[in-house]
Amino acid sequence: MSSRMQQFEQCCWDLRGVLSRLGPDEACCEGLTPRQCRVLRAIGQEEDLNLSALAGREGLSVSGMSRRVDPLVQAGYLDRSRGGATDGRAIQLELTVKGREALDTVEETIYGGIAELWKAVPAGERSRVLEALDILVRAARRIEPAETRRSIPLRGR
Repeated sequence: MSSRMQQFEQCCWDLRGVLSRLGPDEACCEGLTPRQCRVLRAIGQEEDLNLSALAGREGLSVSGMSRRVDPLVQAGYLDRSRGGATDGRAIQLELTVKGREALDTVEETIYGGIAELWKAVPAGERSRVLEALDILVRAARRIEPAETRRSIPLRGR
């Protein structure tokens, strides 16, 4: 393996470690996992999202997503109901007040960490960092399965 490839691998692992520390961990928001926070964020951004659509976006089966959602419903973060505007059989998901408060806390943690990281990048190098990240994201999306390719929009700030 080339030394450039090894350097790239190390940078990817290091970046993953740094970024994971910017977000919630197991102890954040009453023990929510990062995957559960991702579910809350997706539902918070797209109010008419049903279980099937959410599963498709995350690349999971409906039963797999149901297993991820069940603890959130049981803990009072989500409400689950049957029937939607277009399909009366669809399982609709909605944030509860507790879910919205947890999501707000998670987003404050993440956005605060990202702001700290941005301030740590020397001002003269920020445009190069953004260009490099854009290239990396585009490359990652080319190898990602089309059915799971998406980004959750930033909240209004």
